Order: sequence, then structure tokens, then C-alpha cells
Amino acid sequence: MKFVGVRELRNKTGEILNAVRKGEKVILTKRGKPFAAMARLREEEIERLIIEGRGWLKLAESAFDFWDNEEDEIWNKV
Repeated sequence: MKFVGVRELRNKTGEILNAVRKGEKVILTKRGKPFAAMARLREEEIERLIIEGRGWLKLAESAFDFWDNEEDEIWNKV
């Protein structure tokens, strides 16, 4: 597993993506703290991830239902 900072990712994007394509796992860091991971996807995993992602999106959208009230209607005009 390789740790890569944001600056290094920006400067060596092609090299890092090739490493991921070959199967290496990369942890992205910002100011030394991990915040994301990159790993190669297999063809059979893509559909499952899309389905899971749609479920997450639906849950995430409902998290903002509290914002639907008369007091906040001013934001509809912005």
C-alpha cells in the first residue's frame, strides 16, 4: 500500500493511476492525514457499487428533508 499526498497526485497522476491499474492500493493524504483510498475495480464489482451508490444517494437526499419548511422559502428565490 502506498500513501500519496495531494501534491504528488497532481504531479504524478499518470504514474499513480498506472500503479492502481496494476493492482496497487493507494491512500490519498492531505497534510499528512488520510482522506480517501484508490483501488482497482474489477468488472464484476462495478454494477454492485453502482447499485449501492444509488441506495446511498437516496438516503443522503432524505437527510435534507428537514430543510423543506416555510421559513426557508426565501432560498427558493436565490
